[in-house]
Amino acid sequence: MTSIITDKTITQAIISIAAIIILFSAFWYSADRQLLQMLLKKLKYPPLSGPALEFTSEKLTGILMTGVLPLILFVFVLKQPVSGTAAPVSGSGKTGYLVYLIPLLTAVISFFSSRNKELWKYSPRLRETVWNTGHVFLSSGLWIAYLLGYEFLFRGILWFACYEAFGFQAALIVNLILYSLVHLPQGTFMTLGAIPLGVLLCCMSFLTGSFLPAFLTHACMAVTTELSSFYHNPEFRFSRTGH
Repeated sequence: MTSIITDKTITQAIISIAAIIILFSAFWYSADRQLLQMLLKKLKYPPLSGPALEFTSEKLTGILMTGVLPLILFVFVLKQPVSGTAAPVSGSGKTGYLVYLIPLLTAVISFFSSRNKELWKYSPRLRETVWNTGHVFLSSGLWIAYLLGYEFLFRGILWFACYEAFGFQAALIVNLILYSLVHLPQGTFMTLGAIPLGVLLCCMSFLTGSFLPAFLTHACMAVTTELSSFYHNPEFRFSRTGH
């Protein structure tokens, strides 16, 4: 029985690793986003142009690749668990504060760190120089939806599959390597920055037995960084009319 369980968990871990490599390769290097942009232009609603169209197509493609397809594959087809069945402190009341404290701290840190001019090369991802209220909701909403699937895949599927199969240290190493690699198209700054964040998010999933605290933290960080970078960067400005 033990060998059967071991074989199954190892297979799940390998499939999880392969899925991330394939899905993110398709996300970053395929023509999917260009095809989606053409579709959005034809629909003409909401009216999107230039950077807003690129941002929307990028995030919608990401939602499909990191959220919808993994959900179908791992939950409905493979019946793979996305929570910690063997985490030693899973469900412990002592870690409940993580759900509220760390996301809040992350948001505060992100606000002040977004003053870094090096970060302005990458953020805000929505490169419209003049924003209106619609841009704020578009940016925040797409980031949240995208990161829900993102963390479901990385700190739900991948983390717990590798933890069950290989243990904490190996699962952490695998997660950090893949998490850093998917940031390569965004440059060295973002690739290296993914390492400490990845450690934090993996540890949160380990302690709580769920990917949801990691999602909440990542979403708070991303939305705060996006809006704060817009706020601090003098090249961007807000207008109610968007002109």
